[in-house]
Amino acid sequence: MNFQPLKFSKFSFDFHTHKHRILLVNPWIYDFAAYDFWIKPLGLLYLASLLRQYGFEVILLDCLDRFDPEYLAFVGPRYQKQKRFHTGKFYREVIPKPFPLRHIPRQYGRYGWPVELVQRKLRQMPQPDAILVTSVMTYWYPAARDMVQLLRSIFPGVPIILGGIYATLCPEHAERVVQPDVVVSGEGEVSIFQVLRQFIPDVPLPKIADGLDARPNAAYDLYPQLVTMPILTSRGCPYRCSFCASFLVAKGYRRRSPEKVVDEIEYYYRHHGVRNFAFYDDALLLRKHKHIIPILEGIISRKIRANFHTPNGLHAREIDVELADKMFRAGVKTIHLSFETANPQRLQDMNSKVTPDDLRMATENLEQVGFQRKRIEAYVLVGLPGQLLEEMVESMLAVHRLGIKIRLSEFSPIPGTREWERALQLEEMPEDADLLLTNNSVYAINQGTEKFRLIEQLRFLSRILNQAVDLGINLANDSALAQSINRGINQLLKLK
Repeated sequence: MNFQPLKFSKFSFDFHTHKHRILLVNPWIYDFAAYDFWIKPLGLLYLASLLRQYGFEVILLDCLDRFDPEYLAFVGPRYQKQKRFHTGKFYREVIPKPFPLRHIPRQYGRYGWPVELVQRKLRQMPQPDAILVTSVMTYWYPAARDMVQLLRSIFPGVPIILGGIYATLCPEHAERVVQPDVVVSGEGEVSIFQVLRQFIPDVPLPKIADGLDARPNAAYDLYPQLVTMPILTSRGCPYRCSFCASFLVAKGYRRRSPEKVVDEIEYYYRHHGVRNFAFYDDALLLRKHKHIIPILEGIISRKIRANFHTPNGLHAREIDVELADKMFRAGVKTIHLSFETANPQRLQDMNSKVTPDDLRMATENLEQVGFQRKRIEAYVLVGLPGQLLEEMVESMLAVHRLGIKIRLSEFSPIPGTREWERALQLEEMPEDADLLLTNNSVYAINQGTEKFRLIEQLRFLSRILNQAVDLGINLANDSALAQSINRGINQLLKLK
């Protein structure tokens, strides 16, 4: 997008004629693929509630809201169709690939609302006193940059503040490339009032409680049509997995009370008709008898007949028969188990929590209470720095032998993590690499044609194995089919 950047003008506000107005923006996604698994900009929604609590007027522009009536009318019938449990495709516009991605043999797209619709909505809004823009993946920064340019072209002189995961992990990069007026790292609630006071002198400076129950719930009521909801019952993660940056993004590990969580779910279930809720915690099952089990019991006792989903990997070793039974009775429909790898040395090195035996026991316990194995998925990490093909294939087969599905998770190096440092040490990535090259769809390609072909073949193998699970066939146990799959694996090994 070629928005003409405008020169900064001096910020000026009339503090006495209107309530201070804040615009919160969730930009598009720029990538080779994107799909909506119940996502919402939770950081912005929590900020919105807090700002309203202290007298601000807030406006939300979520470019990834697939249920906005104006968006649905604009994009037409193709994007009005919903997949199972109201997941679905974002509207996509093919755009030129950035220079560092010019060699990637795929189309690059802008996912979310059409630019014309975004411009129209912005021009219909009253001028805000400040704009908050969120960010997620570090390699999605071009979307944040383009959004900041667009906002400046429509609201010249209005300060723009960038926060979110990318802003937290790469603040200097964000200042240099996206060029907002301020970059906020960490949890926005802690610093947002001080930041706003740089531009609006009479902004209050309240003391924000550290406990999550003392803060207002996310402002989902800002959506004109709320169909699905992600839920955070906690923030942060006590674990330190080598590939994960959760501990860098959130301040410590804190949880909400089970009763408050169920209250929030019940309110949107009964008053807004929401029927699909997704738990997005990083450690949802930790100390389960004091947290997730009371939450599930509350859902059951209050007769909340909704569908619940777990897109983040669940710690399989915590799933005993009691917990599995509560999950089934509460309406959990989508289960993703955290597995990562079958290699014991790498498990120890990554601080991973799940062994093959843990995965087997969790699968058996889930099946015992009524879950179908073919509806269970386990994440398998592929493409880690220095990871051998034998390890990746064996990890995939370890999942398949249990009769559950493989969900390949292609490695993306995240700044600040141990795997990022390992990628640099092994010279799989130059220290000055453009963040675009850390995209999980791209990283393997940059290791050379051979590794890219390898990952493509692993994707193909996972599809075959998962189709076999749907048909009730275990390729590892059927002698004739096992020989066939082994021949295919041997061919893969020759690609090393």
